[in-house]
Amino acid sequence: MKTFAFLLLASLFICPAFMDSTTLQSKNFQVVKPRAAISIKQMFENGQYSEIIEKYGKTPRTSTADQLAYVAESYLRLDDLTNASRYADLAIQKSAKNSQALFIKGSVNSANGKYTEAIADLQKAISLSPKQSGYYAGLGDIYFAQEDYTKAMDNYRKAINLPNPSEKAYYMIGAVHANQNNLKQALDTFYVAKSKVQKDKELYVTILYNIGKTEFDAKNYSQALTAYTELTDHFPDDYYSLEKLIECNNALGYYDQADAAKKKLFTAYQNGELWSTSISDMCCVDHFTVGDKEVSAYERYEDAPCSTIDKYIFYVADKDGQIGSTITLELTPAEEGKSARLDPVMVKGDNKYGFSIVYDANLAYTTIRTLVQDIIQGKVESIPYVK
Repeated sequence: MKTFAFLLLASLFICPAFMDSTTLQSKNFQVVKPRAAISIKQMFENGQYSEIIEKYGKTPRTSTADQLAYVAESYLRLDDLTNASRYADLAIQKSAKNSQALFIKGSVNSANGKYTEAIADLQKAISLSPKQSGYYAGLGDIYFAQEDYTKAMDNYRKAINLPNPSEKAYYMIGAVHANQNNLKQALDTFYVAKSKVQKDKELYVTILYNIGKTEFDAKNYSQALTAYTELTDHFPDDYYSLEKLIECNNALGYYDQADAAKKKLFTAYQNGELWSTSISDMCCVDHFTVGDKEVSAYERYEDAPCSTIDKYIFYVADKDGQIGSTITLELTPAEEGKSARLDPVMVKGDNKYGFSIVYDANLAYTTIRTLVQDIIQGKVESIPYVK
């Protein structure tokens, strides 16, 4: 079962934008020469896929094999596999030695699960253009999809040892290690990939995500914090990374920084930006240990409910990850003559316990965390729960 979310086979390079060609202009009777029209290769690197299709796809009889191959790859980038395959075939009909068209044909076959045909296409493309690192990376992707990690790794390594190495291949070497549960090697490789990727910004962000996740799962919260901070710098509305920022900061005892990140997430909730996400109602805010117990803490966004809600929820798990008890702090809204309050409650098996203590609703999280630790250690006397 695959551990990480990977990019599509065809990984784009994001290049600086090129200016469109200009028409003749005149000023004070001085003629300004037009800029040279950009090549189809430049158009492709500039992400002008629709323009390529419009300009060259409508005239397949007069377009060259190379131009049709670019049309095919443009359709591939637009997720139109049918037309990608069609124009790749047209390019191959004009030139059976067009390696780019064969690469596109192989990518389409792979996407459709036709791995035998895809491998044959990629191998032929490589025989025609043996120094194209992207072709080896594409062949590695096909083997990766079939979980043949040995052959996938062989091709990814070839892809990074060519004069113009594939950026994606650096990342996919880490992905192979991750899927073989070699997490230390995977993490080391992700850091190498991060230093190598310059053109593909989407790939760079994906690498950051995997570094953050791997470091976080290993409880290396400081390193995870660095990765998630950079992710949220790239994408301020990456709410899942923002949640991880809160968890890392609290786990490290950086409570002010955690509160600052939490404020952003709570604002997103108030603005209705979380309703379609898996963190629409509450978010994870912390992880800590108490003896041999692992505790995961969650907080609901709602601050002024109409009725009592579980504002904070702490899941207490044993070393095998089995949840043995749940501790909540029930938020009861203010009533006439009474301020809002927090009541700690513990559920353990079929039993439910309360405590003869009540806290103000504005209790600081650090105090809440200490309270939960004391409850787990039996330092706070419990009583039968009474609503």
